[in-house]
Amino acid sequence: MKHDVLPQQPREPRERRLLRGHMQTERLAPFEIVIRNISARGLCGTCKGLPPVIGEVAEIHLPDNRYVTAIVRWVDDQVFGVEFEEPINLAIMLDTLQRLRGLAERNASWEVKSKHRVNDRRPDVALLRRV
Repeated sequence: MKHDVLPQQPREPRERRLLRGHMQTERLAPFEIVIRNISARGLCGTCKGLPPVIGEVAEIHLPDNRYVTAIVRWVDDQVFGVEFEEPINLAIMLDTLQRLRGLAERNASWEVKSKHRVNDRRPDVALLRRV
């Protein structure tokens, strides 16, 4: 079904991101969502399974480990938009995600161990026999 648009305040700029979150409603057990974009007042997300219903109240677990209550405003197949009950401080959330990403990068070792290195030695041509 296409967007059922409800009267609302003018849209504010969205932060385009691909973030993982979780959502649950009274009707649906917790399920994983992908957040496509987010603003202080809401987000656009997708899900693999049964989508939420317009007007349904949802609890969303954001990637910065915060829970927010939201109302589903539109649904288009498995893509949906929600409006947060209370605006969030988006700058704090994005800063937290940036710090977490930095910690993950510092703790990750990208060095390939010697046993996994590619053997690129060339055979000695003198030892090859003619066929």
